[in-house]
Amino acid sequence: MFDWFKRAKEPEIGVEEEAEIVERRVAERNDTYADVVAKSNSGRFLKRGIALDLSANGARLRFENGDSLLDGMVVNISRYGVKRRGRMRWRTRTDVGIEFINDEE
Repeated sequence: MFDWFKRAKEPEIGVEEEAEIVERRVAERNDTYADVVAKSNSGRFLKRGIALDLSANGARLRFENGDSLLDGMVVNISRYGVKRRGRMRWRTRTDVGIEFINDEE
């Protein structure tokens, strides 16, 4: 009759397992800290910032504000001799992930 006054069973708390991190990058990335200049494909200056990491396939760049960047741009990281066309793969307010593209595409 008074079963509804019984206390509910407490759920068992198990040990939470960490999620497995899956690395999707094809090429190994190297930490770097170098000046970068982003220009439009036509050569118009867009932004000056810092390259945070670099790989054969792309780079992570940081700008004070990356809002005005274009999807397609030329990235120049003179310290490493990199001057390549790239396309934006992701963006936060300050950081941008660039995938380098070949001129043949």
